[in-house]
Amino acid sequence: MTEDEKTRLDYDTTVKGVLALADIRFRLLAFVPTISAAAIAIVSRGRPTAAELMAVGAVGLVATLGILMYELRNTQLYDSAVARAGRLEATLGLEGGGLFGGRPREGFRAFGTFELSHDRGLGLVYAAALGGWSYLVAWGFAAAVHLTHPKAWGGGAAIVVALVVLADVTRLRASA
Repeated sequence: MTEDEKTRLDYDTTVKGVLALADIRFRLLAFVPTISAAAIAIVSRGRPTAAELMAVGAVGLVATLGILMYELRNTQLYDSAVARAGRLEATLGLEGGGLFGGRPREGFRAFGTFELSHDRGLGLVYAAALGGWSYLVAWGFAAAVHLTHPKAWGGGAAIVVALVVLADVTRLRASA
C-alpha cells in the first residue's frame, strides 16, 4: 500500500468517525429535550406528592447530567476528528481546503448579539433540560418543607440552574 493510499484510507476512516460522532450528537439533542419536556409535563399535571416530584426530578437530573458529560466528551472527540480530517485533506491537497480544512469559522451572530455555535446550542438544550428537572426537585422540596408558593421556588431554581449550566458549558467549550 502506498503512502497516498494509506492517507486516503486514514481520511475515509476519520470521516466515518466524524459522521458517527455527529449522528450521536444529533440523536441526543433530539432525545434529551423531548423526553425531559414530556416527563416534566406529565409529572406536573394533577397533584403529585413532594416525594414524587423530588424522586422523578432527581432521576431525570442525574441522568441528564450524565448524558451531558458523555456529550461533552463526545464533542472533544468530534473536534479532534475534524481537526485530523482537515490535516489529512491538506496532505491530500484537496481543492479549497476540503470539507473540514475549509470550514467556515464560527462567529455568526443572531440579531447582531448572540454568537451562533454548536457549543451555544448544546448549552441551551442541556440548560433547559437540567433546569426543568431542577424545577421538579425544588418544587417538591419547597412543598415538603411547606414553603409558600412551591412552584415559584421551583421556577426560580430552574432559572438559576439553567443559567449556570449555560455559562459552564460555554466556559468549558471555550477552554477546550
